[in-house]
Amino acid sequence: MENILFSEWTRNYRKLKDLKQLKEDIIRNFQEWGVLDEKIVCMLSGGKDSATALALAKDLGLNVSLAIHFTHRWSWQLSREEAKRIAERFQVPIKFYDITEDLKRRTKGAKGRSICRICKSIMKTKAVRIARREGAKVIMTGDTSVEKISGPIMQYLKEKYGEVRFEKMELTPVPKRYNFLFFRPLIRCGYEDILKLVEYYKIEVRRVHEAGDRWGFWREGCPLQYCDNDALVTEDLLDKLYIYNERITEVARKDGRFRASIRLPSKEIIVIPVRDDVGEKEKEEFIKKLGEVLEKL
Repeated sequence: MENILFSEWTRNYRKLKDLKQLKEDIIRNFQEWGVLDEKIVCMLSGGKDSATALALAKDLGLNVSLAIHFTHRWSWQLSREEAKRIAERFQVPIKFYDITEDLKRRTKGAKGRSICRICKSIMKTKAVRIARREGAKVIMTGDTSVEKISGPIMQYLKEKYGEVRFEKMELTPVPKRYNFLFFRPLIRCGYEDILKLVEYYKIEVRRVHEAGDRWGFWREGCPLQYCDNDALVTEDLLDKLYIYNERITEVARKDGRFRASIRLPSKEIIVIPVRDDVGEKEKEEFIKKLGEVLEKL
């Protein structure tokens, strides 16, 4: 198979030249940690990043023994379906875990800005318990260079080696509080590199068409991320976030030109064109259409 040259940013700021080097660094790290043949549990979201991470791990012949997908009452059904399909493609068994009750309890009375952080904490804690129960030594995620976890990883490496050893970023016991190894094969890859890898491994993922905008990138999650930052979380608000965003994304998927979401309780509508050739007038007309749909809810 042909090699992939990574972006200038990745070469300069993460000291990663190409896919060949990434593969070599990963295998070397697994050897140094003594876990080359150990079981890996993959956190599979159903999106392109975790799917690409799984493809790369399988390409390397690593022992991915189980995929896990977390759901809750307000998560997208499409994400669950995609996770199942991706796991089947790479011949990895998958298990689904519902975290609704944990999420309700932990977010009650919290601010909207805290929802994603709380949810990630719940998922990681449960993933570590599952991995230990399964006899796995490593947990794999689809984290890329845009994730905040990059900072703690680099700090860990600086403390351990006296400098940031970028070639060791993919496999670390970070966050330290879990006392467990996390494998992030894409942690040094920029957005352009991910798109190249998606094409290289022929990853196809159906999109919900939520706004999912993160630093200009199309990153989807679940409706709860559209809770206003300063809003107090209630179960009723979570229900409304799901109902309103489910309807809006359904309209956006059928249209095909846009991705869309709504923030609550402010009811701020977010519309982002999928293609560059979509004009402002088309966007205004689509927003008007969404307004008409929302009036019926």
